[in-house]
Amino acid sequence: MSERFAGIKNGNIQVVSDKTFASAIKIPKELDNVLADDLIIDYRYKNGQFKNKSNVLPVGELRVAFITNWRMHCGIAMYGEKLHNELVKHVKDIVVFAEIGVDDKKEDGVIRCWKRGESIMDLVRAVKEYDPDVILINHEWGLFSDSRYWLALMNQLSEYRIIVIQHSVFHHKDKTICEAAMPEVIVHLAGAKTVLKEEKKISGSVYVIPHGSSPCVAGKYWNMYHSDRTFLQIGYGFHYKGWENCIKAVAILKKKYDDVFFTGIFSESHYAKLDHQLYYNELMILVSELGVEENVGIIRGYQSDETLESYFRTNVAAVFPYVSSAEHEVFGASGAVRTAMSKGLPVITTSVNHFSDVPSIKADTPEEIANALEKVFENKEYRELQVKKQCAYVEETSWENVGKMYCDVLERKTTTT
Repeated sequence: MSERFAGIKNGNIQVVSDKTFASAIKIPKELDNVLADDLIIDYRYKNGQFKNKSNVLPVGELRVAFITNWRMHCGIAMYGEKLHNELVKHVKDIVVFAEIGVDDKKEDGVIRCWKRGESIMDLVRAVKEYDPDVILINHEWGLFSDSRYWLALMNQLSEYRIIVIQHSVFHHKDKTICEAAMPEVIVHLAGAKTVLKEEKKISGSVYVIPHGSSPCVAGKYWNMYHSDRTFLQIGYGFHYKGWENCIKAVAILKKKYDDVFFTGIFSESHYAKLDHQLYYNELMILVSELGVEENVGIIRGYQSDETLESYFRTNVAAVFPYVSSAEHEVFGASGAVRTAMSKGLPVITTSVNHFSDVPSIKADTPEEIANALEKVFENKEYRELQVKKQCAYVEETSWENVGKMYCDVLERKTTTT
């Protein structure tokens, strides 16, 4: 076959000819058997080489662009950091393309170049300049709430392989317009995959990878409460977290235990200050109405990991009384409950999807929560057995194991049905 030449623009092959021309790139002999149309459709010109778009590099040769919020008081940011710390062990290079926050510090391997609800073009330019092999996007609806910007982002970066980590999947049909543009999706629950593939009929590939867990720690701290009937809840101050159910459980338990005490670590987001204040007001009214002023302590604001460690390792149990409704049912996974399970205390949750894959004690009403707590308070053997179940689970879903699952997806070793 005679020599062939390609015209290139933005890395894409625009024309193939057997005659040379201005700015032509000579096509190597090893591609002689590739038809001109197939070259244009299936190949790109990158770093001085013609590369087949469908070729999969070993994970150790991959350069990954990771789009996420970063170093913020947020479960999604924490997930991103934990995952990044695992992937960096396996890939050739990874750069974080982070949301611009309030107190951003310069950090190697982190480029802050986008804001939620605003133009994505600075992000697009930064990613294209890096020119990755794979783009990984840490997705939550609050981060990418404007469909125009999301669809534009998918379009502008479509020349790359894009994998979206979708932490929350809803039945909401309006969200389908964003989900349908996701070429590949990672979710945490089988139910989330069912909603996307069977209910919404999206065409993208969907993989199920459990939320990662930190290793178990042993040992309790000195009992500063001077009570063996203590429990806590941690999380953002939103209604769906069900904070009032813990307060109502306190009122029930107080009939038997005068020294029962509930600690609420009531985190607050910069983006929802009014909502937090109004909800906090409601909870304080409920505390007063139920007469449990001396049995409840709600601590507002962000608390460090070190502080949370102290609360977890001092209390007897942790409770996550989330509530759900058919209209707003969400398929996601709680990072907070996994943190609690690793701290050596029994964990009680409701039966919502957030906890469907964890071996927690299930209790859905204030009465059921109170009964579960009473059993935990009274039965040492029961407590120890529950902690043993939890530690086995967090070992199985360790961040190390989850990181390996991501590597399988990156190398296309994981198949979908």
